[in-house]
Amino acid sequence: MHSDSGSTATIPAIEQTPLTRRQRALVGAAVVSNTVEFFDFFIVGFILSMIAEPWGLTFGESAMILLAGGLGTTLGALFWGRVADKIGRRPTFLWTVVVFSVATGLSAAIPEGAWFLLAFLRVVVGFGVGGLPVVDIPLISEFVPTKHRAKLAGLTVVFIPVGLFLGAQASALWGDTIGWRGLLLIGLIPVLLVFPIRLIVRESPRWLVQQGRIEEARINVAWYRHMDPKDVVLPSASDLTVERTGYREIWRRHRRVLVIATIGSFCFITASASVQAWGPTLLTQLLEITPAQAAQMFVLVSAASLVGRLITSRLADRVGRRAIMITCGILGAGFVVTSALAGDYLVAGVSLFYLGVVGAFLTGDGSFGVINTYSAEMFPSNVRATGLGLTYGLGALGKVVGPALLALVSGSSNLITPQATQDAVTPAFLIMAGLLLLGAVIYSRAPETKGRSLEQLDAASRSEVTTRTTTA
Repeated sequence: MHSDSGSTATIPAIEQTPLTRRQRALVGAAVVSNTVEFFDFFIVGFILSMIAEPWGLTFGESAMILLAGGLGTTLGALFWGRVADKIGRRPTFLWTVVVFSVATGLSAAIPEGAWFLLAFLRVVVGFGVGGLPVVDIPLISEFVPTKHRAKLAGLTVVFIPVGLFLGAQASALWGDTIGWRGLLLIGLIPVLLVFPIRLIVRESPRWLVQQGRIEEARINVAWYRHMDPKDVVLPSASDLTVERTGYREIWRRHRRVLVIATIGSFCFITASASVQAWGPTLLTQLLEITPAQAAQMFVLVSAASLVGRLITSRLADRVGRRAIMITCGILGAGFVVTSALAGDYLVAGVSLFYLGVVGAFLTGDGSFGVINTYSAEMFPSNVRATGLGLTYGLGALGKVVGPALLALVSGSSNLITPQATQDAVTPAFLIMAGLLLLGAVIYSRAPETKGRSLEQLDAASRSEVTTRTTTA
C-alpha cells in the first residue's frame, strides 16, 4: 500500500489520460441524468402555454406554477449538498433521480384547473432537480484529471439544454395528441435509469479517504482505471482531510467565495430562468402563434444554449473560468437588452425579440457550462458538495425571482394577454440584463482555479483560513 506525502498530494491514477471506458461511462451517466432531469423541469413551460387559457390562469397563478420549481431547487440544493458530504455522492445521486421523476409522473394525475396542486408537485420536482448538479459535479471533478476538469465536469450540465430541446420537441410533436398529462407521464422514464446508474457510479475516492475508508477508495480508483488495487497510490487521510464544518463554519471560514459564487449564480440563474420559463408563453402571445409553434421555435433556443455550454466548458481549461464568466455576462446582457427593446420588430421576417432570446441563451445561459464547476472548485473537498449546494441553492432563488418578476411588473392579477406581456417585457428584461452585468462584475473578483489540482486548492483554502484566523 502506498501513500503520497505533502499537503498538495494528488491521486496519480486519476491524473492519468486518456480516460478509461469506465470513467467515460461515469461522465455519461451524469450527462444523461441531468438531461432527462431537466426535461422534467423544463416541460412545465410548454405545458403552461397549453393550459393557461383553458384553465383561465392569471399572471400570478402562472407565475406560481413556474416559480414553484425554483423554490424546490433551492431547498433541494441546500438539502442534498449537505447530504452528499455526509453519506456520500453515490447514494445521493441515485435518490435525486427518483424524487424528480416520480413527482413529475404524479403531476399527470391532478384534476383539471388544480393549479395549486400542480405548483406543489413542481416544488417536489425542483427538490430533486436541485440536488443532482450539486452532487454529480463534485463526483465527476473528484474522478477526472485536473487539466480536463472543467471540460468533463462541465459536460454534466452542457447537455441540459437537450432536456429543453426534448421538451420542445415532445410538446410540438405530441402535445396535441397526448395532451399535457401525457407529456408529464413521459417524465416517469428517468426513474428507470437508477438501475444502470447503480452499476456505473462508484463512490468518490476523495470522499472515502476523508472518511478513513482507504481500501474502498483504492478499490474504486482501481476499478475505474482497470488497475490492481495494490498499485493505486493515494494521499494520506491527513492530506485530504480538513476539519468538518457545518453551514455556520462555512460562512465563517469561506465567506468570500460563498458570497461571490452565490451572488454570481443568482444573477445568471435569474436571467436564464426568466427567459426560459416565460419564453414559450411570450412567443405565443406576442407573435400570435400556437403553443406548438412556440415550442418548435424553442428548439433553436435549446440548440443555442447547448452550443454555448460546449464552448465555455472547453475554453475554461484554456483561458480560465473567470474570463469566461465575465465575457458571458457582458454579451448575455447585450442580447437581453435587444429582446427588451424589440417589441414586434422583425429582421428578415424573424422576430427580433426571438433573436435576442437565442443570443441570450448562446452567451448568458452558455455560462452554465462552467459556472457550477467553478463554484465547486472554490470550496475544499470536505465541504465541496455543501458549499456548491449553498451557492447553487441560494442562487437558484433566481428561479423564483425570475418568473415572478414579469408577473409583478405586469400586475399579477392580469390574465395573460398580448398587451399585458408587451407592457411587461421591456422593464423586466432590462432588469435581467442589469443582473447579467452585475454577475460579470462579481465574477471579476473570484479566485482563478484553472490548472490547479483539487489538493492544491484544498491547501490554498487551508492556508487562507489559517492566515485569516491568525490575523483576526
